[in-house]
Amino acid sequence: MPELSFEVFCSCGNGLCAQTKVISSARGEYVTIEPCERCMDRARDEGEDIGYDKGYEAARAKYQEVEE
Repeated sequence: MPELSFEVFCSCGNGLCAQTKVISSARGEYVTIEPCERCMDRARDEGEDIGYDKGYEAARAKYQEVEE
């Protein structure tokens, strides 16, 4: 069987060597690639910011209702 060498990179440019696995099975070999940790952290931070902003706006609106 021919040997194949390759490198895997995320669209952000981060190397994904540690998140890439070659697995052998009865049907052949296949590759699994886990998500980029840097992009996962960035998405988590953005989600936290959005959640915080929504919670702040909801609390502020409720506070204004109580004062009126």
